[in-house]
Amino acid sequence: MLLPNKKLSLEEQLFEYLLAQYCAPVLQKIKVANMFHVDKHIFTNLLSIIQTYNKKLNVKNIYLKLLSQNSTHITIYIYCKSMLEHILCLTEIQEFLTIYHYPCNDVNQSLHYLEKRLFTCCGYPHEIGIFLGYPLCDVIGFIQHKPCKFCGYWKVYENVTATKQLFSAYDTCTKQAIYHIDCGKCIEQFIQ
Repeated sequence: MLLPNKKLSLEEQLFEYLLAQYCAPVLQKIKVANMFHVDKHIFTNLLSIIQTYNKKLNVKNIYLKLLSQNSTHITIYIYCKSMLEHILCLTEIQEFLTIYHYPCNDVNQSLHYLEKRLFTCCGYPHEIGIFLGYPLCDVIGFIQHKPCKFCGYWKVYENVTATKQLFSAYDTCTKQAIYHIDCGKCIEQFIQ
């Protein structure tokens, strides 16, 4: 049962619940990034809410970005900037993203290029998995239509045992975040 948090508007309470439900592993910094979709008509001023939460979360190295939108939905991307910077600096990741012409020397430029790719591609470009923290081997396995060995938060093609343990940690983290929100706590009280 969701207890009301008198410090937050109803829209902020709903937004915090969505963050807990879809992004808890990012907030706890055990996952690089995530994204979630909201109906355009649920929030009266989503951009203002994103700005408010960026002010609250940027000090903890967590950033929110409106990634894409269509006539009915908005996609919100949330990421730990230092973790994403680390991934984008890895040689094998840079070599892979260079295939798609990504500028890999700056997170903001890379995210801006991802937005362009989202706009020009039908659906989501496969390399988006890199920006969500999926292992390169799994992104490549998906692109090459290899046989999938396990499916959870993403399709897994290698390192199944370790990835299952990671998925379990994500599940635990999400349950804890939802519990905190249900008890009336603010999302920033849950962040590492």
